[in-house]
Amino acid sequence: KQSCLLFPERRKLRTSILLSAKTDRNGTDATMVELEAIPMVMPLAQWIWGADPTEEVNPKVCLSTIPFLAAGCFSQLIAKALGVAIILGSCLNKTPIMINVLNSKSAAGLSRNSLYGEVIVYANGAFYGFLEGHPFTAYGENGALLLQNIAIISLAWHFSKVGLQEQILSVVTFAIYSFITLFVMPDEYRSVLITSMWPVLLYARGSQILETFRDKQTGNLSIVTTGLNLVGSLVRIATTLQETGDFTVMMSFVLSLALNFIMFVQYWMYLENTQKIAAEASDKKTE
Repeated sequence: KQSCLLFPERRKLRTSILLSAKTDRNGTDATMVELEAIPMVMPLAQWIWGADPTEEVNPKVCLSTIPFLAAGCFSQLIAKALGVAIILGSCLNKTPIMINVLNSKSAAGLSRNSLYGEVIVYANGAFYGFLEGHPFTAYGENGALLLQNIAIISLAWHFSKVGLQEQILSVVTFAIYSFITLFVMPDEYRSVLITSMWPVLLYARGSQILETFRDKQTGNLSIVTTGLNLVGSLVRIATTLQETGDFTVMMSFVLSLALNFIMFVQYWMYLENTQKIAAEASDKKTE
């Protein structure tokens, strides 16, 4: 005691040691309190781990294990990160196709039947995820792809001189379909949105595969878009298992993976012929 009175700095040192020992005994609670005090940390943690909390995986538990996250917390974090990456990537997924069409001023190689079918596929994916209350990171790319697909259809209509009757019929049909799906369809039939995607997806991608096989060229199709679709389908199988566990949704991604793989292979099979046809078309324009 006398030494502490004579040397105040020793007393401060002793107090700091006692405080650090107390923090160590409290363990992760102190770390969690510090993290919770940081603005936006708790809302972010709630978004990552709070959708379907359990005793092992919830915002407080996961925050308390930072930086050494438990397995369940880490896998959920990775699933969220991949979901965000897919959504961001999907925003530019079909941009190469639009650029190709605008540069060539032609919709060659694009199947309108495939484009119409993909509108239903993407709309069903977005509607189902929204109505079921799934995390946006589990289905958000469908909305971005839907808007881009509609833009490509508009370009195809313009450069292929599609008649006004087909355009009006397509717009009205999609508007009625969307209204019925969102406001009329009973909850117990929501799963039909996903199961109906399978034949539509087969028709949409199958039409494109058959047209490519028949023409022996890929036209304005982009390897970047096809590659992103292939990787996206593979990643979505993993994130669906982690975030929702919805078997029906997962099977749609398995089917999409198979069809995207065929289109990926076709691109390289017909690359030489596609380049040859493109060069001939370019020579005719310059003549």
